[in-house]
Amino acid sequence: MNYTSQLLQEHSRVNTDKIAKAIGNDPDEFKKIIDIIYHAEPPLPQRAAWLLTTVNKKYPELLKPYLSKFINDIQKFELDAVRRNMSVVLASHEIPKKLQGKLITVCFNLILLPNEKVAIKTHAMQCIANIAKEHRELIPELKSAIEDQLPKTTAAFNARAKMVMKALK
Repeated sequence: MNYTSQLLQEHSRVNTDKIAKAIGNDPDEFKKIIDIIYHAEPPLPQRAAWLLTTVNKKYPELLKPYLSKFINDIQKFELDAVRRNMSVVLASHEIPKKLQGKLITVCFNLILLPNEKVAIKTHAMQCIANIAKEHRELIPELKSAIEDQLPKTTAAFNARAKMVMKALK
């Protein structure tokens, strides 16, 4: 399948599912999507980024080799859709210990950025919460970041914050 032309045909769940089916569990085919995200011109990267979460649901192993890359690059992307889908993937994976420190720093930065989209902030919050289950010393810092953001964000952030803090008790 020519993923570039298929992505340009339409931006829909049906099309995304069709592309995900064509990728299957093939790492070489999935790498083509990663290349589009990193090297194509808009609107291709944001459309391809939607495939990250779609493929992750069915074949999470395909995303594991890219976790480090996503952690290092998520803040570099100007496109909200790319950052959002990368943050969804990162929040859904168990992050290797050697990458946790970097991810924590990145996620705190994302949470505290004043103009960051709420969906990205909530997934960043979830990433930290996932790690804090094993590293309880992070909980006070996460709680402080959440409290800082509560008056500045939306009901969606507040709802996720309540769920995260309840889970960490």
